[in-house]
Amino acid sequence: MKFHLLLSSLIFSATTYASDWPEIEFPDTAKVEVVADSMRYHGYPMKTWVMNDKQSQMMTANFFTQQWQENSERFDAKMFNGDYVINSLQSPYLLTARISKNYDGVVTYVGITKNVDESELIDANQIQFPKPNGARVISDIQSQDLFKLGRTLVLSSPQSLSASYHYYRRHFQQRGWAENSAILDTHAGKAVLQMSQGTNLIDISFNKKKSKVYIVANQVTEGL
Repeated sequence: MKFHLLLSSLIFSATTYASDWPEIEFPDTAKVEVVADSMRYHGYPMKTWVMNDKQSQMMTANFFTQQWQENSERFDAKMFNGDYVINSLQSPYLLTARISKNYDGVVTYVGITKNVDESELIDANQIQFPKPNGARVISDIQSQDLFKLGRTLVLSSPQSLSASYHYYRRHFQQRGWAENSAILDTHAGKAVLQMSQGTNLIDISFNKKKSKVYIVANQVTEGL
């Protein structure tokens, strides 16, 4: 569904971020930071930026609409929970911008996700992260630079806090990982675990909420 915006007379000059992927332009007035230049979300390649600017929410929305709409196979722009969200399908890429108001202008989160075929997706997801029986992966994000691979997972487990904690402790100990720190507090409903093997490191936190345990694992593998 197309959402037509009132065009503004303001002319933006722009900064271009180019690569083999679609070019992303940002207003020259904006401060832009690269969040991730090489990452995967559930196996799909992604690039993400965060942009701060003093322009209004609708002026920023108009900027990205003018930049993306003409090249889109499908285009959608609408308000969602106070944010202005733009989606542009430019196969095999999906471009998104989520524009949030703040006290001094806007904060915009911009992302590009690349669709890949099933074989590439299987290859990307072939390194399975251990999980307790019945656990579900909520989020799996991987990032890579020249020397290391980072991975952050969020899981929910129906197992108890103690069972989930000891599952990971045993799993890594049995594979030769050293225990750097380990805290299990069943009264507070929380636990933390840090293990290492050479220069490889994993931090796991556990938080019990109602009948489930939520697990956040941050793993860094060096020497790629």
